Amino acid sequence: MPRVPSTADSADGKAFLGREDSSCERDALFPETQYGISKRIRIIEEWVYQIKARTAKGRVAILDYGCGTGDYITFPLARSGNEVLGIDIHEPSILEARRRYALPNLSFRTGVIQDLLAERLSFDVIVCSEVLEHLHDALEFLTDVRRLLQPGGGLIVTTPNGYGSFEMLRRLEWALSRIGIHQSLRWVFRKGHQLSRRARGYVVPSHPSERLSGEPGAGFLNHDSVHVQFFRLRSLEKLFSTSGFRIIARRARTFLCGPYVDTLFRLSPGRQALFRLNNRLADLLPFSWAADWMFLLEPKEALHP
Repeated sequence: MPRVPSTADSADGKAFLGREDSSCERDALFPETQYGISKRIRIIEEWVYQIKARTAKGRVAILDYGCGTGDYITFPLARSGNEVLGIDIHEPSILEARRRYALPNLSFRTGVIQDLLAERLSFDVIVCSEVLEHLHDALEFLTDVRRLLQPGGGLIVTTPNGYGSFEMLRRLEWALSRIGIHQSLRWVFRKGHQLSRRARGYVVPSHPSERLSGEPGAGFLNHDSVHVQFFRLRSLEKLFSTSGFRIIARRARTFLCGPYVDTLFRLSPGRQALFRLNNRLADLLPFSWAADWMFLLEPKEALHP
C-alpha cells in the first residue's frame, strides 16, 4: 500500500528548521501549560518510540488527524525525523501550519478520513488528539482509522473526561453566562491579569484576544467546532473495544483546567511549578478524576485484505 507522502509544503522565512531535540530544548520550545501540552507530546513520543521498536523501523509514518496548526504534536514528531502528515478539515488552520513549518518529512493537507481510505494510504502511527469529542459517530470513525493502520501499528488517542474539571467548568461558565455573572467575572479576571503583568514588569495586552510573544497559543484556529461527546471512562473503553482496539497503555494528562481555573493559573507566580504539580496530581489521583485522558491502542486482530 502507498505510504504517506514526504514532500514538504512551501513556507515563508518564518518557518522553523527541523532537527531532533533534547528534552531541555523541547521544554524550551513547548513550555508547559495547565493543559499539559508538554506532558502530552512527551508521552506521545514515548509511545511512538515503542511502536518503532516493535516494528523495527528506523522511522515511522505518522498521521496526525485533526492536527490544527500543527504546533504541539505534528511539528514536534516531524522534528524527531518521522515521516508525518497532518490533516484537518479546517482550511485556515492548514494554511497557517504550512506557513509556520517547512520540513522535508512533514506535510499538511485538508481532508477527511474517507479521502485517506480512498487513496489507500497507511500509517504506522495514527494520532487523534482532542478529536473524538467533536464527532457525532466516533465508532464509525475509529473503525475507519483501524483500516489505515499498518500491521504492528498503533493508535494514540487523547480526549477530555466528559465529567472532569474542564468539561464541568465549561458547564459552569455556560450557566453563569445565562444569568450575566460570567461577563462580570471575566472583566474582574482580565483586570487582575493586567495588574499582575504590570507588577512583574511585563507588557499588558491591549485587547482580551491578543496573545503576547512567549505565551503559548491554542494550537488551532477552528473555534467554531464544539464538543458533542462527553465520555465517561467506561463508555470510552467500550467504544475502543467495539471498534476493534485494545488498550496497551493509558495516562492521565492534567487534573485542573478550564474556565476560571485557567485565569487563576495565569495570575499565579511560579506557574511552571504549578503546572508540573497539576500534571503530577493527575498521575497520583484516580485515573477517572483527570481532566483529560491519553491512550495507546492497537488492533485486537489484524484486518484481512
